[in-house]
Amino acid sequence: MLIGLKKDVVIVGAGISGVHAAIAAGRAGLDVLLVEREGSVGGISTLGLCNPFMRFWLDSGSLVGGIFEEILKDLARRGGLLANSFDSEIMKIIYFEKLKSAGVSLVLHSIPIGVESCDRQIQSVRFFSSQGSAFEVEARYFVDATGDATLSYMAGAEVFQGDENGANQAMTLMFTVSGIDYARVREDIRSNRENFFAWVNPDFEILSVAGYFEEIERARKGGYDRLHNYFFFIELPGSGRATVNTTHSFDKSAVDPFELSEAVTDCMAQTDQLMTFAREYVRGFEKAEIEKIATLMGVRESRRSRGLYVFSGEDVKAHRKFPDGVVRATYGIDVHNRSTQQVSEEERKAIPLYDDYYEIPLRSLISADLDNLAIIGRCFSSDFSGQSAARVMPTVAGMGQAIGQVLHRAISRGENLSEIAIDGR
Repeated sequence: MLIGLKKDVVIVGAGISGVHAAIAAGRAGLDVLLVEREGSVGGISTLGLCNPFMRFWLDSGSLVGGIFEEILKDLARRGGLLANSFDSEIMKIIYFEKLKSAGVSLVLHSIPIGVESCDRQIQSVRFFSSQGSAFEVEARYFVDATGDATLSYMAGAEVFQGDENGANQAMTLMFTVSGIDYARVREDIRSNRENFFAWVNPDFEILSVAGYFEEIERARKGGYDRLHNYFFFIELPGSGRATVNTTHSFDKSAVDPFELSEAVTDCMAQTDQLMTFAREYVRGFEKAEIEKIATLMGVRESRRSRGLYVFSGEDVKAHRKFPDGVVRATYGIDVHNRSTQQVSEEERKAIPLYDDYYEIPLRSLISADLDNLAIIGRCFSSDFSGQSAARVMPTVAGMGQAIGQVLHRAISRGENLSEIAIDGR
């Protein structure tokens, strides 16, 4: 039996962008359905164990406010925030609380299996649950927050994938570690600065550490064959905890289930060897243990949906502002592939500068092919390098909040999203 529903807004994907969109739209009084394929909300920020929130502030203050700022305060109040590093389990609880208080209807364990569209409008989407039941939802507006542009692709909208050669960014399986002696880690950094990237600062409140070039070289000579060119971890709230952002699976497509599964398998083996390496070679990790391994693969980039504007790497470099700018960001172009993982002496010594911001225009969050479809998160309308900068969690949170507010405006005026985006109101 097919269950039928009608809503103002259907959001597909409950990662950080989808959650922010749902909360914003729900608070504005819209009848919102949020559908998620996994068993929890938050995506990469919870199930993917991704940390920290990459740079979202300038010296003058934060670039992302509203719901995102509320969540930061909630995390801090519950002991789940250390500078820009956070506890993923506390984050889950906060997301669920805010969705419920906003009146959002949530369905987990469900994926889209069909889209009905006509005259540049999506009429309905059919979903199938992991328990074997199906339901169809009609709505005035739809939001693709799937990360992989799944809804756009199924609706027949144009999508992009990869760089100019079709190659995707590397994927990473994050894992968390406990039992670290941070006093020894800090002492090691201070006594051997050349063994780390120049931006690593042992005196920061939160330790973000990348390097151990000498140890990796020695370990490779000793038979370690799955190590990359540096070991990278970020301190977490709590005692002696970190999340490790080091595994990489190259030349795989996240929208090919077989290649995605190969990537997970590859990164799982890397995780095992990394921990053995860390205990043997990294000062402060002698008694460290794996706490948990992400259940969601860290996909940096897959399909991207074509919008009314294609945000570019040139926009990032120029710190471009737009008349319809709805999100401010400062994080730079960040591509992970085989060539970028070959660390040069210049890269070791480079320290990123954050002295200006760029904007994400509303047009890049509105489908060029379907007038009632918004596209947010890492699948927003962008070229390869532009997406590599704007894919980070604070920026996509801002996208979600902006679209939630725009949806309220669209319903109030009875307009298509494309009309609002084009006239800039």
